[in-house]
Amino acid sequence: MGIFDFLKPKKKEKEIDINTYLLQELKRRIEGKANTVEFSTQYAAIIVNSEIEIATAIMPGDFHPSLLPLLVITINKDYFPDGIESSLVGLGNTLEEKVESAVENYLSSVFYPIVDSFTDSHLEEFDFKSNSTGREILWHPKMSENSFQGKWNETSKETNLYTIVEIQLKNKLSDRKLNWLKLYISRQPDGVISGECILNNEVWEDGYYLLEHYAKTWKDYGVFLGHKQFIMFRRCDAFD
Repeated sequence: MGIFDFLKPKKKEKEIDINTYLLQELKRRIEGKANTVEFSTQYAAIIVNSEIEIATAIMPGDFHPSLLPLLVITINKDYFPDGIESSLVGLGNTLEEKVESAVENYLSSVFYPIVDSFTDSHLEEFDFKSNSTGREILWHPKMSENSFQGKWNETSKETNLYTIVEIQLKNKLSDRKLNWLKLYISRQPDGVISGECILNNEVWEDGYYLLEHYAKTWKDYGVFLGHKQFIMFRRCDAFD
């Protein structure tokens, strides 16, 4: 089953109601940031500023009652027509709490960096140049906040996950207006490490091995820990 199959109408009325309510809350939050938002006429999605489409679906399966697993696909027909896929979870004791948590999770971890990447604003301390494509290019990284899961007591939460792969990434970016990078690494209580390192919707194995090595330095043994971050890279307008 393809990811867009999740966006087709579901038979379960309850799932349709939850997803509709989630889209309404997502629309309300985004409009609150001075954006224009309308509902898609094709499937369960909203369209932001006439250029970014956000499609959502509640993931099927049996989950803990306090969890709301969610699939979100963010689409732009010019820069990421196949969509940027995000698997998120909302937490709470009520539907309202779970939806609020899921919406905040998506906005802070994915949406804000994407919206920011449509402007040429930048922080000079993170800018860098690459020349792997045969010409020098200046890049403006647009990063989400670092998100931590689990009980981080003895392990430092000062690490910016992007810095783990930053040096090796500089010559991996394609000569296109926007590149994006999804980073996630976790360690189970039994010590098993897993995660993902996705560059432009493709697995970047060398980047994942760097994240895995980082996770092996964590303390707090016997508990679950997770660390994730999302980064957009905008090619400076002067290099178009």
